[in-house]
This record gives sequence, structure tokens and C-alpha cells, in this order.
Amino acid sequence: MIDAAMFMDIEEIKRLKSRYFYHLDHKEWDGWRENVFCRDASMHVPEALSEPIVGIDNILSFLIPLLDGVLTVHHGHMPDIQSSRRRRLAVSGRWKTCSSGPRDGAPMALRGAVQGYGHYHETYSRESGGWRIKTLRLSRILAPVPLLARVP
Repeated sequence: MIDAAMFMDIEEIKRLKSRYFYHLDHKEWDGWRENVFCRDASMHVPEALSEPIVGIDNILSFLIPLLDGVLTVHHGHMPDIQSSRRRRLAVSGRWKTCSSGPRDGAPMALRGAVQGYGHYHETYSRESGGWRIKTLRLSRILAPVPLLARVP
């Protein structure tokens, strides 16, 4: 059974994920650093990287050049947020996602969009500024292969 405090935590985590998508699609990387991720967060996208990237500065060092100038549209749906009895010590969530971006960097109207579908698997940590993403693993059901390759 969910008590009022856990309900509020779930709502805060939903807002956290909303900030994740907003800052990602607007390329507002300081927002990720200050309002989304723990400093020691890890990110793992298995089809793009063999090992997780650890630390928000390392995550941003990888993503900023990859996504510089690329229009993206990310959606997160149907969150399933779980907590252990020792609330706030073990909170995890799974989000259904779809994302799109232009093929070969061309405007979508000219070349069409690349779309990917899958799930975010995350854990969260409550810090002085509120909930933050501690670990993130993206599992894809459907995406261009390899993920980072240009689509003809």
C-alpha cells in the first residue's frame, strides 16, 4: 500500500523525469548537472557502450558532442516506480520511452526521422535538492543498429 509520503515521492520522481527529457531535448546540460543526476550517477546504453559511464561530468562529456546540433524529441510514459519498505533507500523506476531525431542530421521534413523504442530502468537517490537519478540503463526494443550509426 502506498502512503501519502510515498505518493509525494512518486510525483516528485515523475517531475524529475520530466526535467530529464526537457533538458535533454533543449540541450540544457547544466540542468542535467544541477537538477537531474547525482554527481556519481551512472548511465548505460548497452547497444552504444559496452560499459556504463560513471559520473555526471563523464556522461556529459560523452553526450554533448554526440548530440550537439541534433534535434531530438523524447517521450516517457507509464512509469512503474517501486520502493522498498525502507523508503528512500531503494527507489527504482521503469519508464516506457520513444525517441526520435533526424536522419543524417537533415531536417526531419526532408529525410524523415529515426525512431527508437524501449525502456529506461532507473534508481533514484534523495539528495538535499530533491530526488536525482542515480543509475540509468536504457534498453531498446527497436532502434537503428548500431545505435550511433548514421541511417541511410
